[in-house]
Amino acid sequence: MSGIATISRPLPLSLKVAAGLVALAALIVPVGSLAAELDLPVPAAVVYPGQSVADRGVAYKAFIVKDEKLPLYVIEDEILVGQVARRTLLPGKPILLSDLKTPDLVRAGASVTMVFREGGLIITGLGTALRSAAEGEIVRVRNADSGIVVSGIVEADGSVRIHG
Repeated sequence: MSGIATISRPLPLSLKVAAGLVALAALIVPVGSLAAELDLPVPAAVVYPGQSVADRGVAYKAFIVKDEKLPLYVIEDEILVGQVARRTLLPGKPILLSDLKTPDLVRAGASVTMVFREGGLIITGLGTALRSAAEGEIVRVRNADSGIVVSGIVEADGSVRIHG
C-alpha cells in the first residue's frame, strides 16, 4: 500500500448520462471526415481487361466520395486517354486509378527483339516474351537460339533492353 487513502463515491447520474452521450456521439459522428458529391467518369459499357475505357464510351454519374478516398478515383476523363483496363469494369461504376494501366507493348508468347548495349557494342537477338508487359516494365524473355531466359526492360519501340 502506498499510504494514500481513497474514498469511492458513486458518480452523479447527470455525469453518467453526459459521459454516455459523449461516447455515443463519438461513435456516430466521425471526426475530420468530409465528403463531397462529385460527377465521376464511369464506363458506358462493360470494359474487359486490355480494352480502352475511352474507346468503349464514358458517361458521368454523381457519387458521394469521402475526401480521403478521392485520390483513389479517376476524376477526369483525360486520365483515361492512353490507358487500358487492368480488370473488368462495369457500366455506371466509378473507376479506380488502380483499375488502369498503360497498354502492353510486349505480349506473352510473342517474338521480341532483345538488345544488349555495352559501350559501342550492340548485340541483338530474337526471343519469346514469357509474360505481357508495358513500356518500362521488366519482362523475362527466352532466347530463341540458346533457350536461356534473360530479363530486360521493355523499350518504347517494343524491344527488350537486356542488362549486362
